[in-house]
Amino acid sequence: MKCSGTVLESKGEIASVLLESTGCDQCRACGFGAVRENKSMEVNAQNRIGAGKDDRVHLELSGKKVMSASAILFLIPFLAFIIGFLLGYFALGPVVGTHYRTLVSLVIGFLFLGISYYPVHVLGERQGDFEFVIINLATGDEPPTPFEPHRPPPDNR
Repeated sequence: MKCSGTVLESKGEIASVLLESTGCDQCRACGFGAVRENKSMEVNAQNRIGAGKDDRVHLELSGKKVMSASAILFLIPFLAFIIGFLLGYFALGPVVGTHYRTLVSLVIGFLFLGISYYPVHVLGERQGDFEFVIINLATGDEPPTPFEPHRPPPDNR
């Protein structure tokens, strides 16, 4: 994932970068954009190019962190649902009879799904800060990233 931001402070190979999102201002497809208040985020990024204070930079999120977060967010609940469904179908199904076997399996599956969000939350907190890397300085002629507002074309008068 690539995004753009402004360097707030640079200390050696670590820079504090402000990312501002205005994507929710135009979209609102999810319904949360209309009420979202915090539209900026300050992150620490590796600064291998030596960007200084107030420089506009392009950042990239480490692919390893994206895959790790995706696995935590999607695989754990999916596996919990499958385990709950199978447990309900094979362990509790014979107890309740064939008429209610599928219903009990679904209820147990969704119960396990709901419970699985606690470990997801705990593991998400342990992930810590995302690993951003500054890849280059922004020159101003690039198209806006999802975190930037739409810029009008330059006036060539």
